[in-house]
Amino acid sequence: MGYGAFMSATNNRSAAIKTFVTDVSCMYENGGDGSHLEYFDNLLIGAGSRYPDSGRIYIEAKNSGSCFFESAQFKLKVTDNSNGAIIGTVSFVDSSANWTVASNTNPDVLNVNIDNSGNHATISVTVAAS
Repeated sequence: MGYGAFMSATNNRSAAIKTFVTDVSCMYENGGDGSHLEYFDNLLIGAGSRYPDSGRIYIEAKNSGSCFFESAQFKLKVTDNSNGAIIGTVSFVDSSANWTVASNTNPDVLNVNIDNSGNHATISVTVAAS
């Protein structure tokens, strides 16, 4: 078991967006240890909407086996649903129970808030209005 986080994504734009999860390393998925990172892959979020509607989705890093000495990481790519244009990509890393943003290709539009103060982190991604 690794350090978990509760994640959500909010679309403040006037048009729908899609999110894609790529470059996953040392993360539980598909319900492993209760983690559902895959819910954010190929996800349509309507204009002015939040996913999930209430609460957050649990994701968890693997910190055992071949991942014992590796940092967990994944990228969240956000696109415009109407034309597929890439809005931006955020790279997340968990190292020593501390989630961080390794890179953000469009920080003016993709706002990320991470709180590592609890037993589980909270990660909120907000796509700013265009």
